Amino acid sequence: MDEITRLTDSIKNLNLTDCTTKNQGYDRVLLQLFGFLGHGKSSFINTCKYVLEDGEYQNYTDSKNSEGGDTKTRVTFPLTDTLTLVDNRGCSAMNDYETAEIFAQLANLLPLDKGVNWSKGFGLTERIIDAEADVKSSDFIYPIFVFSVKQGLPNEEMPMIKELLETARDLTEIFPIVVLTHKTSGNLREMKEKFENMGAEQIFALENFTPEDCIKTKGRHEEVLNIFCEIIKDIEFSLERMGDPEKKRQGRKKKVLKFIHEREVKNKDQELQRQQMQLKFMRRK
Repeated sequence: MDEITRLTDSIKNLNLTDCTTKNQGYDRVLLQLFGFLGHGKSSFINTCKYVLEDGEYQNYTDSKNSEGGDTKTRVTFPLTDTLTLVDNRGCSAMNDYETAEIFAQLANLLPLDKGVNWSKGFGLTERIIDAEADVKSSDFIYPIFVFSVKQGLPNEEMPMIKELLETARDLTEIFPIVVLTHKTSGNLREMKEKFENMGAEQIFALENFTPEDCIKTKGRHEEVLNIFCEIIKDIEFSLERMGDPEKKRQGRKKKVLKFIHEREVKNKDQELQRQQMQLKFMRRK
């Protein structure tokens, strides 16, 4: 058996009940992809399915039409009986409204395979409460941050992304792995150093397969398979330390609802300050 076949089989045969501490009440792993619009999440899904299924290339996500970030639904793509990729809606601007939506998706507080519409005010809180019956506590969450080397990463944006990664860690109790796409379209070494400086523990780089570029090579296959092998190691390590799935979900919900509340308090304070400044300006006139 060659190395490619061995790795593929070990990934496909993953069963949480085979882990040292059994499944701890979890029956499925949601590989939660998150990040900015147009950074290659959908193409990464096509790439993963192409490698693991080892058949003809298929555009499962219609990624040619979503390169600009058109995904507006949390779509699930089963890879194996245990592993499911989730293409979460990406953000265009890292403001408090979009980050709250990302956290709610990552925490698995919103329904799968349904549209995601950004909500202002306490609209997200209402959607989270409405989704209670549709969310499974038995889903084990694994975060994957997808970022394109081609897009570049200005130094002034690093604190914002660092905070996003750290919040994802706090919600899921796993530091997100970083998948760098378009690895030959920019300074890959510099990009890796930036994410290392933000605390990223595992960073992988690849060129996604596309309808126009889907020639199979050993190197490209191994890149993808190695990502999943490391993910499985993380899952097995984390399962030993996870508690009751329902308590974990409730804990995630409290953290996200607290974020939304603090956001609204801050927004009201800022609006009050703006009005006071405007009043002072009018009085001086």
